[in-house]
Amino acid sequence: MGIGTFTREEEINNELAEKKERLEYLENNENTDEYDDMLDDCHEGVFNILPSTILKECDPIAYRCGLTDYNDEELSTLTDEIEELEEQLKEVVKE
Repeated sequence: MGIGTFTREEEINNELAEKKERLEYLENNENTDEYDDMLDDCHEGVFNILPSTILKECDPIAYRCGLTDYNDEELSTLTDEIEELEEQLKEVVKE
């Protein structure tokens, strides 16, 4: 195993760790600040009340459903990327 192979293996492992951490973060819906920012950027508030606050307070079920939908696309993408990285790691380790 050459130095280049070890370096690539290390890079893949680091990237895998980062993506798995992000995946867990999203699965636990810990990104409410990101979701709130998106809502606030896309819609205007009423009487200086932010759209995210209005939705969260007036319809918490819709808020949670929206957060879940917001996360689903990135979760799907991350899952695919993790699988691809795991395959790459297998190939690098075989060499």
